[in-house]
Amino acid sequence: MRIYGERAEKLRKVFEATPEEEMTHQTLFERMGVAAVGQAEERTDIRNALPSLVRNGYVLKTGLGPGATYRHSGKLKTKPKPPARRSQQRNAVARAASLVRTRAARVELQAANTPVPAKPKAVEPGETVDQFLARGGKVQVLPTTWERVAA
Repeated sequence: MRIYGERAEKLRKVFEATPEEEMTHQTLFERMGVAAVGQAEERTDIRNALPSLVRNGYVLKTGLGPGATYRHSGKLKTKPKPPARRSQQRNAVARAASLVRTRAARVELQAANTPVPAKPKAVEPGETVDQFLARGGKVQVLPTTWERVAA
């Protein structure tokens, strides 16, 4: 099982026990009791946990590869960062509030920029042919092309 937090804690204790001593990988494996043949996965876990201790400044590394040595820097363990879940929840709440404000602003701006539709003009109802004739109008009948062909 690869639990780097627990592995890093055990590594810190090994380094705190001998703060001035420089240790190679093999020395660390022996101090942590994982030097046996069947414990390759545990050794890999230790190798994977070491870079985080180096990045945090807890351990100083000298050299490269298998010949690298590690020693305690004297720096104490710093307070861990808050779990990601809490910060993500805070960010989600802040983002939601921002979106609400942003959306409200967009809707308000859109409403301000939308032109008011023009009122349609009142159209008087049309008049029928009978009403037109009753008023004294004359209807001129024009011949169609098919009537001309038939004639």
